[in-house]
Parts: sequence; structure tokens; C-alpha cells
Amino acid sequence: MVIDIQMPNGHGKRQEDEEELIEAVESEGWDYYPNPDDWITEVAQSDGLHFGAGFSGPQNVYHGDNYVYMVVSSVHGTDVHVFSKPKSEYFETTRKEGTCPNCEEYVRRYEEDDYLTCHRCGWQYKPLKERLTNLFG
Repeated sequence: MVIDIQMPNGHGKRQEDEEELIEAVESEGWDYYPNPDDWITEVAQSDGLHFGAGFSGPQNVYHGDNYVYMVVSSVHGTDVHVFSKPKSEYFETTRKEGTCPNCEEYVRRYEEDDYLTCHRCGWQYKPLKERLTNLFG
């Protein structure tokens, strides 16, 4: 007869706590990123995020080319968890800046631009009145 006794900091409890932390962040619209790029974890660890403690531990947001990454400390402060969200979901597009819905690149309006323009794919954010004029004009 084998008796399985779980200590408060036993492996089973740690796993439950980590899963609860991951579910809590995912409920805020972030996707768990199980195999993050090395640069994300290296920067997060150099910022000391792995010394935190889960829900009350530090968390930070890092910006990649097309995604925003949230890094949170693991429950027991030995590692970090990385979550991602497309920039188009993270930033609200305005007349001055935002994320191109076509190629997902973050764009800013330059002084020489008449409209917010993605200089990668050519998409433009135009006011509704201007778009209607172009359609029916």
C-alpha cells in the first residue's frame, strides 16, 4: 500500500499554483508562450523578474517586432513565465499611432505623412469622412 502525502510545497502543490497563475494571466487576454525566444527570458532575468513570487511578484512588458510580451515571476521565484499578445490587440490605433491591421507592425505618424501610414505595407488610417469621399467621390 502506497500513501501519497502532499507537503505544502510539494511538487503537486507547486504545479497547481503555477497553473493558477498562468490561468489568471490568460484570463486577461494574454497567450501563454511556453518556449519563448532567448532574448525575452535573458532580458527579464537581467531585470530580476525571476526573484519575485508569483501573483505579488514583479511583472514587466517587453515589445518585440509584432508582439508584446508580458513576463511574470513563477510562483516560487525560480523562473519566469512569458505571455504574448499581438500588438494590434495591445495598442489602440489612433490618428497618431497604433498597429497596422494588415502586417501587425507598430506605426507612428511622421510629420510628412498626411495620414497614419504603415511604411512597411502601405496601409493608411484615414478618417471615415475621407474614406467615404474616396468611395463615392
